[in-house]
Amino acid sequence: MTSRRVTGARYGYFIAAVLFFIGVLAQTYIAGMAVFIDPSHWELHTTFVHLIEVLFVPLFIFGFVGQFSRLLKGAPIVLFLLIGIQYMTAEAFGSLVAAIHPVNAVVIALLTLWMAKESWEWRDISA
Repeated sequence: MTSRRVTGARYGYFIAAVLFFIGVLAQTYIAGMAVFIDPSHWELHTTFVHLIEVLFVPLFIFGFVGQFSRLLKGAPIVLFLLIGIQYMTAEAFGSLVAAIHPVNAVVIALLTLWMAKESWEWRDISA
């Protein structure tokens, strides 16, 4: 039987991962609006990221409190590094390096989806 603290952290991790995934989808949509509707949407794209990028902090904390596997504990660190790559590739606009930006966004989306799936499966496992 897991403690309420561990169970709460496991659900918190799941919720944060789902929110991050939804945020990445929203970011992709906003980028699409900037490309296909009006370039002024790039400003929203560059500011919206600040709302979702902070979620790696609770993910990191919930990973330890929830007594997850090493992979789930380390995934928020990988997420942090991938976000750093997003900033670096965005700054390289007009180069082949910048073309990595959307591919890396897909990797971030897949990672957060995996994190949500795996953390959901841990919800009833005894610590």
